[in-house]
Amino acid sequence: MANTKVSLVRLCKTSAGWRRYPALIGKNGRAKPGWVTVGGIEKHFPEGRYQLRKYEGSRMVYLDAGDAASDALAARERTKHLLAARVSASAAGVKVEEAAGRLNLRRELTRFIEATEARGSNEAALVYRAAAEEFLEVTGRVFADEITTDDISRYQRALRRRALSDRTIANHHGRLLAFLRHLKLDVKGLAPYAPKYEEPLPEIYSKAELKAFFGTINDEHLSLVFELLLKTGMRDQEAIHLRWSNIAFDRGVLRVRSNPEWDFKVKDSDQRDIPVPVDLLDRLKAYRETHSGGKLVAGTASGSPDTKLLRKLKRLVKRAGLNCGECKACVEREECEHWYLHKFRATYITALLRSGMDIRTVMKLSGHADLASVMRYLSPADDAEVQNHVAEIAWM
Repeated sequence: MANTKVSLVRLCKTSAGWRRYPALIGKNGRAKPGWVTVGGIEKHFPEGRYQLRKYEGSRMVYLDAGDAASDALAARERTKHLLAARVSASAAGVKVEEAAGRLNLRRELTRFIEATEARGSNEAALVYRAAAEEFLEVTGRVFADEITTDDISRYQRALRRRALSDRTIANHHGRLLAFLRHLKLDVKGLAPYAPKYEEPLPEIYSKAELKAFFGTINDEHLSLVFELLLKTGMRDQEAIHLRWSNIAFDRGVLRVRSNPEWDFKVKDSDQRDIPVPVDLLDRLKAYRETHSGGKLVAGTASGSPDTKLLRKLKRLVKRAGLNCGECKACVEREECEHWYLHKFRATYITALLRSGMDIRTVMKLSGHADLASVMRYLSPADDAEVQNHVAEIAWM
């Protein structure tokens, strides 16, 4: 028998992000505006919208029900009656049709995310959902044919009010357009102009910074993990999910591959073999011989991926007295914003290019899909060796 249950929930903006909770229905049968139940406790979240939760077969879907509690409750009753009518009509051999030609945005978003996850792009699915959810919250649109150019502008203004960077706003905009393309809308007509931003030059660690950093690490395992990031250029998630079995010690290469056990997947273009410097290979081999337990190179004591590497980096930098002391993060949290995991990768790629390695080989080793991404690292930045080289040129 078809599932005709329809629940009224509220998508709330909480301190932990957007969350769904059952809407609070009073003894009088009315929904209390802005109130929900969380673990049996009544809580008030003024920011949010109501949604109807129902099933289409075995799949759970959410339909937008607006921000007015009374309207949302009425929508739930209408939907319940419609589902009941469908069941009765089906028993009588009659089919009940909804208005044709209109795409419900919440339903389509669910389908879009499911299709993205089916391709193995779980991280993309998360950011697509976040961007589209916020767009729907800002605009209040229910159907695809309601979306206008003004809605795109409203969404961008909302992002700017959150004081997001130009680059982040552009990223959100691009993710929203992916959803609009799924809806088969005229994307160029709706969003003829993309948000502009300046592409910053990649930051790299200086030799002095690296020497000071590694010279103060007393933890053998952490030192090895950060050296691995520096000398292989892996992305942090690739390093976190790297298995010992992915290191071919006999050939001196490291294989970047997916790790299904931890639901980690790399794109086909990102799968690659990276030559490991001899000194690092020897360190890895020696460590493995004395620490035979665990499948992951950068695993925790319990054998799971170490998702707190960034936090550990910040602590080590602070303990070593390497915080710049001037950036906003230093002032507010004593966690210097100039030290982060991706900077090891940027340092690796820059070092390969400055060594004279051809750009296509660097593209292959770094897992980039195009030359343009690699060419960004050709900029000399403020490296002392480059500055000395320029200073030695006889101009006249």
